Amino acid sequence: MDTLPILTSERILVPLLAVTSAALVAYVALQLPGWTRHVSQRLPSSPPKSKAAAKEAALEESQPIFVTKELDFPYDWWTSRKLFELEKRAVMSKTWLHVCHSSLFKKAGDYRAFHVADFSFFVVLGKDGRLRAFHNICRHRAYSVVTKSEGSCLVMRCKYHGWSYDTQGKLIKAPKFEDNQGFSRSENNLFEIRTFIDSSGFLYANFDIYGSDGLTIRVGVPIRARLTLVESWSLEANFNWKFAVPSGAFRVSSLMYLNKFAELLTEASGLFESWRWPTEFELSPLTRLMRSSSGEHWLTVTVIPVSELKSTIQCSFYCSRLDPKAALQVTAVKQEVDESVKKLEMSFAAVSISGEIPDAASQEPLLAEIKAHSRLERLSLMICAVSLRWRLMRRPLL
Repeated sequence: MDTLPILTSERILVPLLAVTSAALVAYVALQLPGWTRHVSQRLPSSPPKSKAAAKEAALEESQPIFVTKELDFPYDWWTSRKLFELEKRAVMSKTWLHVCHSSLFKKAGDYRAFHVADFSFFVVLGKDGRLRAFHNICRHRAYSVVTKSEGSCLVMRCKYHGWSYDTQGKLIKAPKFEDNQGFSRSENNLFEIRTFIDSSGFLYANFDIYGSDGLTIRVGVPIRARLTLVESWSLEANFNWKFAVPSGAFRVSSLMYLNKFAELLTEASGLFESWRWPTEFELSPLTRLMRSSSGEHWLTVTVIPVSELKSTIQCSFYCSRLDPKAALQVTAVKQEVDESVKKLEMSFAAVSISGEIPDAASQEPLLAEIKAHSRLERLSLMICAVSLRWRLMRRPLL
């Protein structure tokens, strides 16, 4: 048997075994407190009791025990800057986020720029009719490729040194670099972001290049309605973005009226199950979609995190058909959204001091996702530290 492949693979197997061992050690270190607590609960903590004491213990055990679950939320759940930075890595950078509606892009070259949790990016319609999203960072000096919030351009040119890109993100011009030996245009294209368009035309983006879907269980809602944007607006809010996550945080009663036909269907819901429409959908952890009972008006409310104490509320009002009275409807919706924001601000001012979690059930998925990501980061750091130590030990002494 030829032993040469085994001998040459030693250089690969030894570091691989070291990293694997480090990962195993790190995993055991993370699970050891739980194992120790489990074993300690099974071991006797006191000597055997007398018969009388045993009877009393049996009587106590027969009594009903009411156990209350204490939620493991940090005391600064609403106000921590460090936690806010962790949330951007654990939630915003790993989850499908609603961006806008595809109807906003009419012709090739139409683009819109966005900024969510320190991620600056833009969406552009290509000549092939496909929407693509890119990080708004030039590959030369990291200057912004797009400086306006919206516009139309088939060639996007960085104003710093003139590097130019087409609607597919490909570098088409790099002054003073094209004649350099070893320079390749194909290796300096814009960094693309994963996108998805659901059956209703809503566009989503995911910054995780490895394909993780984070908190998202289902992307998109099967509405299949042709929507037309009537108006978009935004307003600043003085509360943590998580505070507006619960369903019903924004009450817009003007979208929830019932006409006579809808009332009849509601009363006969047992016979017409397919006609029952929820009034609110979750497009992403940051976006809620509200539908009027008539099915003609739609409202998206997106809470964009700015800091641990501030958010931006981005609203878009759509119609499923031409409606000359839509402008009046927008006025009423704007007023109700503004009132909801003021109520949330007043409530947040109180809980930010007391640390209370008013709707803990809606916050538990976020807490679980943040904790899981935090454990993953600690594990990665431990593996890197062990791997670095191994390399230093293998380095020959001078």
